[in-house]
Amino acid sequence: MPVILVGSIKGGVGKSTSALALASEIRSAGQTVHIIDTDKQNSLFRWYQDWEAKDRITVEDGHKMGQRDLEKAVHEASREHPFVIVDVKGAMNEMVMYATLQADVLIIPQRASATDLERSIEFLEQIDFIESARKKPLPHRVLFTQRTAAITSRAEREIMDQTRDAVGVFSSELLLGDAYRAMFLYRMTLEELATHNLARTERARMSVQGLLREIVAIIKGEADG
Repeated sequence: MPVILVGSIKGGVGKSTSALALASEIRSAGQTVHIIDTDKQNSLFRWYQDWEAKDRITVEDGHKMGQRDLEKAVHEASREHPFVIVDVKGAMNEMVMYATLQADVLIIPQRASATDLERSIEFLEQIDFIESARKKPLPHRVLFTQRTAAITSRAEREIMDQTRDAVGVFSSELLLGDAYRAMFLYRMTLEELATHNLARTERARMSVQGLLREIVAIIKGEADG
């Protein structure tokens, strides 16, 4: 089953938020998803411990996993679940490299800032090595996050254009919004937040659903190719 890696060598770009939002909408679509949280902050695993529903989303604490443990965890999860999401540590290290070897698609969250673009390019410089080790291409895209929808500054537009010139970019964006923060605050999925009227989730859910469709299309294209 597809293994979706959410990775970056820079913290604070929305990795865990992207992973949880995707899992939330996979669940809402009636599928099961297993998340392996290798980030030492363990925000996804802590969310799962407090989440009451425990339904169609499982989260495994992987922050102390070595390479062999991660390999086994991904292999077992992919046999049992239609989707596996691996949220990797923020800094470039062997764990990031090894998790990338197993991925069917790599999502690189990035804010519209010069520093984030530099880190994304630095991360992408490792792709040639990774693809050589995999012996096949690794589909990858940048996902813009944490941008205000109403106003896009000239600097942000320039950064976004430079990013598109350097690498493939998802059409969908995870814009700045209360819904994403509310997932962690209330320990709920986006659908649950809407049901309990705790946050306005319409725009967020549409964005994540669009992102999920793009991911599935990329994976299918890779499988067909």
